[in-house]
Amino acid sequence: MDFLEKLLTFESNDENLYTNFMKNSNLLIMKKLTRLVIAAASTIFIVALMIIPVSAQTTQPAGTKSNPLPDAINKIVEKTCVKCHAEPGNAMAQTHVNLTKWAEYSSEKQASKAKSMCNMVTKGKMPPKNFRKENPDVIPTAEEIKTICDWSQSLQVPKK
Repeated sequence: MDFLEKLLTFESNDENLYTNFMKNSNLLIMKKLTRLVIAAASTIFIVALMIIPVSAQTTQPAGTKSNPLPDAINKIVEKTCVKCHAEPGNAMAQTHVNLTKWAEYSSEKQASKAKSMCNMVTKGKMPPKNFRKENPDVIPTAEEIKTICDWSQSLQVPKK
């Protein structure tokens, strides 16, 4: 084999090496890109789940009528509760009662939440101590507590 044949054979092999290298490089890049896209999509999905709370079914069963908050109660909760118990307030507080979604609660759920509200303000557990220290003007008066408890009692369904 003379020099020219060797050179042509070498160039041909070199071309094949280069082609194979490029194919493998592109394949590696595609694999990494696919993994990156999947990781990004998964991260976005998980973050969305944390930001947008998934709640239990809050729609009312057929035949149950709920009531909006009465004006007197609305005035009290605007002063003492909505900073945490309404959107975009404290997510943990909203798991107990979410005043933004009050009208979506069934009448039974409203009665239960109202009873809990009465108990919590009567015992001095709501608003929380730290919040009271920072915002002494939000502490409900004895008259406001009585108004909440009277309203709560009015929502209770007599047991059969």
